[in-house]
Amino acid sequence: MATPAVEKVVKDEPVSSWWGICRLAACITNIGMIIGMYSEYLWAADWPELPQQCEYRSTLPWLDLADCFHRYTFSHAMLRGQNLTIFALIGALVSTCLTMVEHQRVRRLSVLLEGRLRGDRTPDESQLAAVHRSLQCLSVYSRLMDVAFPGVLLLVPFNLERPVMHYGCTALVVAAMVSGVLSYANMPLSLAAGHEDDELGQWAARHARLRFKAWCIIALHFVLPTAAAVHHFAWLDVTGRLFGLCEVSAILSYQLFLAWFATDDFAAMRRRGSLKDVSSAASLVD
Repeated sequence: MATPAVEKVVKDEPVSSWWGICRLAACITNIGMIIGMYSEYLWAADWPELPQQCEYRSTLPWLDLADCFHRYTFSHAMLRGQNLTIFALIGALVSTCLTMVEHQRVRRLSVLLEGRLRGDRTPDESQLAAVHRSLQCLSVYSRLMDVAFPGVLLLVPFNLERPVMHYGCTALVVAAMVSGVLSYANMPLSLAAGHEDDELGQWAARHARLRFKAWCIIALHFVLPTAAAVHHFAWLDVTGRLFGLCEVSAILSYQLFLAWFATDDFAAMRRRGSLKDVSSAASLVD
């Protein structure tokens, strides 16, 4: 059990349902923008002809080879009409919102983990190690998100018209996102929480349910290069569309991953409400 001092620190953490609402609004807006842009791009179907050199793609330098794979990708869809401007405006709002809510969520979980170290009952050696490792994973995850969220906005100035910078920024963002998912999924939160049915235990239960979804996202990022390889050798319209669909699915999967954390945001609010009810009942008894 936590000490009264630790319980006070946890209670004093700012909790509001607005965090969850802000997260869901940001993720839904971003998903809508991505699906809308890509659907309009596919519907327009006025793509330029592929370079003749793509017929000899096996012998091309990597930058020329990459140029052959633009069709059906979201990066190519961003160049259509005013999509770059729309992406920049919505992306800036979404990035700011998600950065704030994730910092708030990570801070609350960190306080709960630190509270486990200062509780009445001293954790055993394995639980103590799990708490420290969980805090390290959270720290790494938070730093990676600070790279990934604003990094996405770099794709506006560094779009496909600046291919070297575009691919470099894309690699940086994807690496940060995938590494963040891995870091969070591998956090030993269940062991750190122990067998106590408190708020940290509830976080651990939600984390356990999230792990399968995280591994599905990682698997999808392995499907993407596989689809690219199939398209490279088959070079059919249908394989090109499959590659583009895999790319957009990978982008959307990360939005769904972040949206899932709304369960943590709203659960913290319900927990605060239940604590207030208990305190009110205790004051009436006194």
